[in-house]
Amino acid sequence: MVLSPIMVYMSKKGKPWRVREPNLLIEAKQKMTREELLVWAWCLANARFWITDGDGRELTLEELEEIRKKQEVFYAVSSVELEELRRRFPEHFSPRKVKYWREVLKGMEKKIVFEVNCEAYKQVLEDLGFTYILEKFVKKKDPTYCGIATIMGVFFSEPKGDLQVVYTPLVAPLLVLLKKWFTIYNFEEVLNLKLKASIVLYRVFKEKLGLKRNEFELSKEELLELLDLKSKDSRNLRQKYLEPAIKEINEKTRLKVEVEQIRRGRGRGGKIVGFRFRVEEEPRPEEATTKDLVENFDVLKKWFKKTIEQLAEELSLHKQVSPAEIARSLLSLERINPAVAIWFLLHYPKSEAKLYALEHIKWVDSHPKLDLPNKYLQHSIQVPKKELQFLWDQRVKHAVWSILQELKKEWEEKQEQEPKERETQEEELDRIKVRHPLVKILAREILDEAKILVEEEKQKLKQELGVESFKDYLKQLILAEDVIGLQKVRTIIEKVRREYEKQALEKGIDPFDLI
Repeated sequence: MVLSPIMVYMSKKGKPWRVREPNLLIEAKQKMTREELLVWAWCLANARFWITDGDGRELTLEELEEIRKKQEVFYAVSSVELEELRRRFPEHFSPRKVKYWREVLKGMEKKIVFEVNCEAYKQVLEDLGFTYILEKFVKKKDPTYCGIATIMGVFFSEPKGDLQVVYTPLVAPLLVLLKKWFTIYNFEEVLNLKLKASIVLYRVFKEKLGLKRNEFELSKEELLELLDLKSKDSRNLRQKYLEPAIKEINEKTRLKVEVEQIRRGRGRGGKIVGFRFRVEEEPRPEEATTKDLVENFDVLKKWFKKTIEQLAEELSLHKQVSPAEIARSLLSLERINPAVAIWFLLHYPKSEAKLYALEHIKWVDSHPKLDLPNKYLQHSIQVPKKELQFLWDQRVKHAVWSILQELKKEWEEKQEQEPKERETQEEELDRIKVRHPLVKILAREILDEAKILVEEEKQKLKQELGVESFKDYLKQLILAEDVIGLQKVRTIIEKVRREYEKQALEKGIDPFDLI
């Protein structure tokens, strides 16, 4: 069977880092590890769908209707920017950890990760108008078992570090066309959960809340199915899986869960047949009110800090700018109040670089013929009067100078505390005059790996190589342009790392604590 060349990407709607997952998959048997569940979540959180014909268009309703009429099979592709993950979640997605995540993801290729209810699956495909996809792949009329391998391919591209995940046609319609029966949950909250049972139950609890079911019951069999456990695990289901998961969810997320046992038989001696859950979600902290911002110095300082850091991030798309530099620039203004300058920066047209807005402010501040530079900035951009109006309040204008002085000092001290950058790999290699291209490549890879080894691994590495100084030994190999020797060192580093991780796992240590 020839598959249609149409490939689609899922459009990232609404707030970033929100996962939208079909309820059908949340309710399915989760044949995944904790790491695989996290990978699944961040692929969905970062996914975009469009036709891969170069113009980046999303499928229109007319095009989808055409696909249905022709009964074409199509794919869904998740495109993840790993650099964005590193920036947003540095503690979870450092370069070494990203490498680990990629290996986890590769292990999910063509692997059954969900066992879904066949009738429910057929019903969803029928509602979406894609029943023919199941018929093309499944020749049996009424299958009693549905195991879905969601990922059929993983592709990684250098140097940007973009990752593309191709979903199978059997799951693509669920992701592309889902309009009902789906759950939205917080990727950041899932990321903080260490137990597989916590992630599985968190998604189930969010689904129930979305269905307005704050109180519900699950039988022991249903829980065993969800967590992919065997019947022998039912003896310690509560103590080993359920209670630790509920405790972690209550501590690390905004969900507050209460659970009680359901017994069959007389009194407390009856057999436990299930559990009753009560779930509430704490409301998100409200944004500071205008009154708070005007009258509360600490709240105002927090707002300025967050705003300037976000501005620095946006300006850095065009030129590397730190929050401390923005603070210094605002404090150097002689006639324009920094609060007004920030008001202007925040209202500058989004289609134009804010870098020019900063230059515009400096020009107005130094222009000799502009008698009222603050008013000039205010009238040069037409915005609703109430939008960020608190920045024009005299109390804010007076407070902003001392706030910026405090923040500037805080950011400068933070910069001084950061360790000085070491000599780059390129400079190190140039200093010892490396000419052989393969030696350069191997040396860079070895330096990359060696810099992130823990002390115990470094000692083991020196033992394996039989040397006292790894640095001197490596330098000798590079000067001698010993390609075979360098390849041996790289192999030993990988071996040492694997052994250390294996030993740690045997001791029950979380693999992410090793990285």
